[in-house]
Amino acid sequence: MGKWYLVRHGESEWNQEGRILGHADVGLSELGRRQVELLSTRMAGESIDAAYSSDLSRAVDTATGTLGERDVPLITDPDLREFSYGEWEGLTLQEVKEEDPVLFDARFTRGDNAFAAPGGETSEDILKRVQHFVKGVEERHSPDEDLLIVGHGGSMRALALCLLDLTDESMWKLRMSNASVSIISNHSRGRVLELWNDTHHLVGIDER
Repeated sequence: MGKWYLVRHGESEWNQEGRILGHADVGLSELGRRQVELLSTRMAGESIDAAYSSDLSRAVDTATGTLGERDVPLITDPDLREFSYGEWEGLTLQEVKEEDPVLFDARFTRGDNAFAAPGGETSEDILKRVQHFVKGVEERHSPDEDLLIVGHGGSMRALALCLLDLTDESMWKLRMSNASVSIISNHSRGRVLELWNDTHHLVGIDER
C-alpha cells in the first residue's frame, strides 16, 4: 500500500507580504526556511521512493529540504505549478479588491471554477495540468511506492481532487497551509485520504 505525501511549500516572501504569487518565482521567507527544517524532521522517518515538485524555487527548495540526505532524485514538473494569476501576480489581495471588486468576488469569495484572473488560469486549467501529471506518475510507478509531491495550495488541492475522484466544486472547500503534510494511500478498491493539512510539526514556531 503506497502513499502519496502531498506537501505545500513553506512560506514565501510574498506569502509573508500578502501578495498573489501564481507563476511568479519567489523564494522562501526566513520563516519558510525554518518551516522546511521542521518539515524535514517531521518526514525523516517516512519512506520515500520518488519525489516530484513544481519547478518554482519555493517548491524545489521545500522538496530538497524535506528529502534531506535521502538518495532520491527530485524531478521537477511545471504541471505542479500554482494557478497562473496573470496580471494579478505581485498585487496584494486588497489592491485587487480595490481595482476590480467584481472579479475579486468571483475568485476569492465565490470560488467560481470558470473564473480566470486577467491573463491567468481557471480551475479547469489547473485540474487538466495536474491530471496530466497524475497520468505520467501512474505510468512510471507501482501503487506500492511512496511518493513525495511538493507544490502549491492550488496544485495540491487539485491533486487531491484527482486522486480521490472528488468533484471540481470541492476545489475551494479544502485548505492547505504552508509546509503542511497530507497523505493519500493506495488501496485495491481506490485511494483513501489518511491525513489532511497536518501542521503539528510547526507548533510553537516563532512566525514573526
